[in-house]
Parts: sequence; structure tokens; C-alpha cells
Amino acid sequence: MRTPTISIITVNFNNNEGLKKTLRSIEVQSYTSYEHIIIDADSNDGSQETIKKYSEKNTHLTYWVSEKDKGIYDGMNKGIRQAKGEYLYFLNSGDCLQGNILKDIPFDGTKYIYGDMVLVNDHEQRKEAGPDYPDLVFFFYNALAHQACFIHHSLFINKLYDTQYKIIADWGHSFQSIIMERCSYKHIPLTIAECDATGISSNYIDVQTERLKWLQENLSPQLYSTYIDILEYKKSDFKTIIPTMNHTKKFQKRAYRLVRYLLKLNTLFSSRHNHTEDVYKSILYRPFSFALPFFPELCF
Repeated sequence: MRTPTISIITVNFNNNEGLKKTLRSIEVQSYTSYEHIIIDADSNDGSQETIKKYSEKNTHLTYWVSEKDKGIYDGMNKGIRQAKGEYLYFLNSGDCLQGNILKDIPFDGTKYIYGDMVLVNDHEQRKEAGPDYPDLVFFFYNALAHQACFIHHSLFINKLYDTQYKIIADWGHSFQSIIMERCSYKHIPLTIAECDATGISSNYIDVQTERLKWLQENLSPQLYSTYIDILEYKKSDFKTIIPTMNHTKKFQKRAYRLVRYLLKLNTLFSSRHNHTEDVYKSILYRPFSFALPFFPELCF
């Protein structure tokens, strides 16, 4: 078999019915330049039998294993180590490709290719569009869902998912790749997958707690403080200043410094006794969404 363009990696644990749905969504693809890798965490609900039957009829399944692991990211790392494709795509049990989508993906060497996705739970389903510009503030309140991302294999060289994080390891990997290392990225306006929204990452407070921990451990104290200031700016009365200033390159470099200065003045004359603690609690407990102008100079 020649080197595949995509390595589809599926991680499963005791989700046999969800696994069957995932496998069916892969089988209907007309795109053929892919390999499929399944990592099962020693399931006892019939999943292993499902994988065996799938392996007998699907030649794209190049590797599968069923053994205990240390969590979902450990399983994903096992899949990465076996992958040979130019791009890696993670479609875990319960998640499904949307229609015959793989044939429409432009694999052109861009390091992060991502699209849109549909989130489904017991009560509703909603479409989540990927951002055209995944900036700093987007990454704090959102994530590029791995079910919608085709990630270049080179980004995993000596940089697997950090298994000390149980919820946001994929978020940390994309933050590091796109924001800190400034890899190339592209949003394609296509719905890539349907995702089970009842999974491990659905608890907002737990997610934000891990994100804060990751940021503190991976950014310098100065950059971390700057980041918190940016988030506070979004809740301040000054947030309308930036869109106007951002229309001209002359002001783009000055805009952020000005807003930080205004924020510090606002803090100085504020009646709050512990401004930093208030900001932290607001970030942690009050989710909101917004569109932030993109500042190239804030990408490290």
C-alpha cells in the first residue's frame, strides 16, 4: 500500500454502538487514500468483536489493538505512533463523518486544515463553524474540535498529546502549533463531522480550569498576564475601540498597547478590592462568545 494521505485514528472504550456508527460513516467514503487505525481500551461490551468483523472486510484498517490505556489522549498517542499518513484525523467512537466529505478536502500541505461540525446531544443539535482567524481569545473560550481538523503529521514529531491533561490536551496542542509556533492554517466552509456533545469535554468549568493551568505552565508570567488583560478588555467599555482602529495598519501595532493602558487606568480607579481575582472568576465561571479582531502582533 502506498503512503496514504490521511490516517484516520479512532479511539474507543465500551461504546460499541457508537463505534458501529463511526465505522459506517467511514465505509461510505469514496475517497480511498486513507488508512484506518483503531485503538480500543480493552472494551468488554462487544466492541472487540465489532472491530474484528470490520477488519475482515475493510482493507484500509492497517492496525488495531485492544488493551488498557491511561485515558483518551494516551489512546490517541498510540494511534499517532502507528500512523503513516501525511495528515492525521481523529474520529473517535460515536463521532461520524458528514456524508461523503473526505473527497472534498483540499490536502495542499497546509499544516492545520479545519472545517465546521455539528454537535449533537439528547436534546438538540447545532452547527459550530470554525473561525477564519483562530486568535488568542478564540482559543481561550473555544477550541478547534479534532473531529473537524486534519492535522499535518509533522506537527506531531516530538510533540504528542500531553496526557497529564484529561480534557484539553488537543486544545493545548493546537494552541501551541497555531499561536506559539505560527504554523499555517486554513478554514474550509464545509461540515466535516457530527460529534457526540455529551463527552468528556462538555463541562465548561473543568475545561477552563485545565486551560488556565496549561497557559500558566506554557506561557511566561508576562505573556500570561498580558493574555488575561486581553480577556478583560473584551468585557470592558473599551472593546468598541479596537474594531475602528484595526482598519488601518498604522494603528494595529498601537491598539493593543493603548487598550492595556486604558485597562490599567480603569483598574486603578475601580471600586473593586481584588480586581485580579474578579477577572479570574469571571473567566472561569461566565462563558460568552464573541468575534475578536485579529491582531497579528499578538501571535507569538
